[in-house]
Amino acid sequence: MELSYLVLFYLFLSSFLAGFSKTSVGGLGIIVVLLMALAFDAKTSVGILLPMLIVADAFAVFYYKKDCDYALLKKIFPTTALGVVLGYFIMDNLDKDIFEKTLGFVILLMLLLGAYLENKTIKPYQNNIILIVVGLGAGIATMLANAAGPLLAIYFLQLGLNKNTFVGTRSMYFLILNLFKLPFSAGLGLITLETLTLNMYFIPVIVLGAYFGIKFLKMINMSIFKTLIRFASVIVALKFLLF
Repeated sequence: MELSYLVLFYLFLSSFLAGFSKTSVGGLGIIVVLLMALAFDAKTSVGILLPMLIVADAFAVFYYKKDCDYALLKKIFPTTALGVVLGYFIMDNLDKDIFEKTLGFVILLMLLLGAYLENKTIKPYQNNIILIVVGLGAGIATMLANAAGPLLAIYFLQLGLNKNTFVGTRSMYFLILNLFKLPFSAGLGLITLETLTLNMYFIPVIVLGAYFGIKFLKMINMSIFKTLIRFASVIVALKFLLF
């Protein structure tokens, strides 16, 4: 695979941001997706991006594994897995543009609900309806638009998780989710030996980004953390609604 200097730059920046996002506030995934779309066609970009995210997730899990809320993961992941399977079977029959606009509206609605309930927290083990909706929505969203992040982020904020528990739980969630997606993506011919070889060259860049993400998270307080998460979610929602 011959790559121009511009494509290599996009790959370098995407790898760094993927690592940084996974170990800090997140929300940069949409920028990574856009950079990859500039560098490659849709099929190739997805095939390169998924292993890149798995490496970034693995590094984040290694660092934050003690902060993960495993009880919460056991509650939410089964519905997410069902959402992935549903997304796999409906992706050829559902208009992606309509889905993305609906998803953008749902993200904004959840942000408004979160603002209204600012000083209240959802009890994850007492409100199974919300948990099921978020889990299913995240699973479908990740298959159709690589956009599970904002739904999960807003839900985790409303649970009242501190920033380390938030990142630790999110990291483990997405590592499991992306590994679960791997056979589906391989079955669709998105991941090849060539794309995996390319991934290998950029692992050090992902690790470098993850290192700076850890340092950044230590520097910010919880109030700034929440603001950055919500701002990133708004950007993603507007992208889906307007573009």
